[in-house]
Amino acid sequence: MLLVAALTLTGCAMTGTVVVNETVEESREVEGDSRILVETFNGRISVITGGETEIEVRVVKRGSGQSQADAERDLSRVELSIVQEGSRMTIAVRRNDDAISLGNSGADVELSVPGDSSLELRTSNGRIEAANVTGSIIARSSNGGVTIRDGNNVDAETSNGPLTVADSSGTLDLRTSNGALDIVAAEDAVIRAETSNGSLSFSGTLDPGDHLFRTSNASLSLMMAADAEFAIDGRTSNASISSSFALLTVGDDSLTGASVDDGDPAVRIRAETSNGDLTVASQP
Repeated sequence: MLLVAALTLTGCAMTGTVVVNETVEESREVEGDSRILVETFNGRISVITGGETEIEVRVVKRGSGQSQADAERDLSRVELSIVQEGSRMTIAVRRNDDAISLGNSGADVELSVPGDSSLELRTSNGRIEAANVTGSIIARSSNGGVTIRDGNNVDAETSNGPLTVADSSGTLDLRTSNGALDIVAAEDAVIRAETSNGSLSFSGTLDPGDHLFRTSNASLSLMMAADAEFAIDGRTSNASISSSFALLTVGDDSLTGASVDDGDPAVRIRAETSNGDLTVASQP
């Protein structure tokens, strides 16, 4: 185990406040499939892949105040806990008081983990990023974007920010508001994707089952394989509808039918928006 801590004082001329940073770095060995839980506030979470049996943690805690003494006092109330039980690690940053206003108090968390790890990541007022981790991923944020690459079974939610999931598979349960939602190159996925006041786009392949794509006041586009077999019930209003699949029925405010003329497709899609174009196109 390697533990490093450093204290940095930074003055912010724009707001007249003083910000104090403390950096903690730690490295631990894990055996077997690792499960990593992260909880922080007013900060971002970033996860990348690294060694096969090693988890590297870097946490930057922040305290703020009108003076250096106030900032250091505020920082002392930001507590970091790292607990390991076998292959399970919990990293939690919390305040030890009931502050009414957090100011710039908070913490950023950066991790390097084995590629097959499972993640549960929670923050507020910060973005979440996870890249090349192939286990299951749960992500919760607010007032910040979420970007996930890879992952098998992804459950992600944010608000007031965009949500992007790429190269993921399995069950994808994705929710945001006031932000775009993009699903890129999904592989054999079962999808429930919902946003509002933001565009929603999909490309990739779908597993048999029911799939939901829903937004409002924005466009909704689905890019399907040219030979994809699916049934769709699509709706919009005050906007145009287009399809590259000749067997689908395009109405004034609906897109319905099946992409094949025989049988009952096992992939069933419900696509809903309003005040935005609905497009279903084919890809090579």
